[in-house]
Amino acid sequence: MFTALYCVTILLSLIGNAFLIFIVTRKADVRTLTAFLFVNMAVADILVTLIVMPVSVEWLYTDGIQKWLPGILGHVTCTLVYYSSYVTLAASIFSLLIMSVDRYLGVVYPLRRFPRFRQTKVLTMTIWLSAMIFSIPVAMTWRLEEFKLFNIYICTPNFLMLGKFGMKGFYTYLFLLMYLIPLLLISSVYILVGRTLCLRSLPGRELSNHGQQRNEMTKRKVVRTLVIITAMFAVCWLPTQCYHLVLAFRPDIHDKIPQFVTILCFWLAHANSAINPWLYMILSENFRKALCGVVRRNKRSRYRSRFTRTHSSTRYTSFTSPGQNNSGKPQQASNKEKNDFRNGEQEELCRVTVL
Repeated sequence: MFTALYCVTILLSLIGNAFLIFIVTRKADVRTLTAFLFVNMAVADILVTLIVMPVSVEWLYTDGIQKWLPGILGHVTCTLVYYSSYVTLAASIFSLLIMSVDRYLGVVYPLRRFPRFRQTKVLTMTIWLSAMIFSIPVAMTWRLEEFKLFNIYICTPNFLMLGKFGMKGFYTYLFLLMYLIPLLLISSVYILVGRTLCLRSLPGRELSNHGQQRNEMTKRKVVRTLVIITAMFAVCWLPTQCYHLVLAFRPDIHDKIPQFVTILCFWLAHANSAINPWLYMILSENFRKALCGVVRRNKRSRYRSRFTRTHSSTRYTSFTSPGQNNSGKPQQASNKEKNDFRNGEQEELCRVTVL
C-alpha cells in the first residue's frame, strides 16, 4: 500500500512542481516575489522527490536495516541524502517565513515598495545559504558504518560526533529551528496582517474608490492562500517532528510504535512536496488564469495545424486533377474548412473556459 502511495506522490510532485516552475518562467504576469519564493519551494520539493523519497521506498522492504553502498561513494551518498533532506525542509520553511514578511509589508505599508528587500536573487541565495548552514549538524551526524552482524554497511546517525549535544540536543535543535520557531514567527506576522485588514474594514473606514477596494480584496486572497499553505505544511510535518522527539526523549515509547505508524509519519511529510504546488495553483487566481491561457494556446495551435494540413491537401487535390474545371471549388472548400475550424475552435474554447 505504501509503495503505491509513494509512487503516486512522486508522480504528482514531479508534475506539479515542474509545471509551477514552467508557468513562472514563461508567464510574465505571475512573476511576483511570492511566485519566485514558491519556485524555491518547488526546487526543494523536487530534490526531496528525487533524492529522499526513493530511499524511503527502499526502506519499506528492509525491515529497518537498510543496506548502503560501501567505500567513498557510500560515505558521500549517506551524508548527501540526509543533509539534503533537512536543507530542503529548512529552505521551504524559510521561504514561507519570507512570504509572510512580504505580505506584512505589503498590507501594513501599501504605499512603500521596499526595493532592497524584494530582490529575488538576494533572497533566494540567502534562503539556501541559511538552510545549508543550519543543516551542518545533520552532515556531521549521519555516517556510514559497518554492520558486522550481517556483513553490510548502513547509513546511521552517530551522535557521538556532537559531544554533549547528543541525540536529545540534535532533535530539539531541528524541531526548534526548522519547525516551531519559524511557524511561531509566521503565525505572529499573519495575526498582525489580519488585524490590519480587519481594522481597514471597520464601519467609517470604507475605501475611497473601486480600485482600492479591489486591491484590498486581492491582498486578502493572497494572505488566505499563504495561510492555508503554511497550515498544510505544519500539519504534514508535525507527526514526523513528534516522532523524532519521542525517539530522543522516550525511547521506551518509541519501541512500541508500530512500523506502519512510522512509515505513515514520514510519508505524510514527504506528501507535502506533492501538495504544495497543486494547492498554490488551485488557490491562486493568477495561476489559474495562466493555466487557462496555456491550455487555450495549445488548443489554438492544434486546430491551426489541423486546418493548415487539411487546407494544403485540398489545394493540392484541386489543382492537380486533370480534365476538370475546378475554378470555383477550391475557394468554396477553403471557406468551408475555415468555417469548420472557427466553429470547432469556439466550441473548444468555451469548453475550456467552463472547466
